[in-house]
Amino acid sequence: WEQVTPDLVPIVQQAPGVKVENLDPVGNMGWGRFNHLVAPSSNPLIRRAAMKAVNQEDYLRTAIGNPELYRVNRSVFPVGTPYHTDAGAEMVTQNLNDAKALLQEAGYKGEEFAILHPTDHPVLNPFTLVTAESLRRVGFNVKPVAMDWPTLGSRRTSREPVSNSGWNMFHTWWIGGDVINPLTGVGFAAVGEQGWPGWHKDEQIEKLRGDFASAATPEEAKKVAAEFQRRTYEIGSYINCGQYFVPVGYRDNVKGMIRSPVQFFWNMEVA
Repeated sequence: WEQVTPDLVPIVQQAPGVKVENLDPVGNMGWGRFNHLVAPSSNPLIRRAAMKAVNQEDYLRTAIGNPELYRVNRSVFPVGTPYHTDAGAEMVTQNLNDAKALLQEAGYKGEEFAILHPTDHPVLNPFTLVTAESLRRVGFNVKPVAMDWPTLGSRRTSREPVSNSGWNMFHTWWIGGDVINPLTGVGFAAVGEQGWPGWHKDEQIEKLRGDFASAATPEEAKKVAAEFQRRTYEIGSYINCGQYFVPVGYRDNVKGMIRSPVQFFWNMEVA
């Protein structure tokens, strides 16, 4: 079973002759992606208020449960990878008073904040519930919009306002290897409407991505990656929901399983 869902891990672990094992050394990075084109999430103060309203461990504890399968990680890069950094971590550390103050500074008047809610996804469903409850606590007028994951994949391409079936946030995840540095992450690119849904645009982020590509030494690359992370949080690109792992379930007579971010189906044999 390529991806044993978190709620069923304890059950599968008890099955005779079955192993449940994390073969992914990097894991996944959870995201709460903002829509930067549509109000009220088009306001950076609103996005920063949402970031301060949430607690990363609430996501991980609720959706994953087993502490052995998650890591609180306030970096945009996975723990254990070369560019992991604490730069800007204070911007994504929960502080409800700061969140309320940012909402007030933004002039928020209770406009609907629409979150696309994939009720059929075992991780993104609880992620959405945690966000909704956390944002309500500081004064957001949250409107969850229930749908299945395939529908969300289509709906998130809409750039219409909330009043016309638009959205302000959806939750997703990236394989850790896809966000290992500022260049590999499709969602990191800040090229506006030519980019990935959410469409954030920032010249400084794009300059830093270019600086990373041309860095002459590993030390210089690390410095640029830290600046990139700080800027990503400054503009409120997305909520960092943390790092988690999805184990593989297989019978104990299957040999040759490969440790990798994506499960390969070669080199395997039944002994």
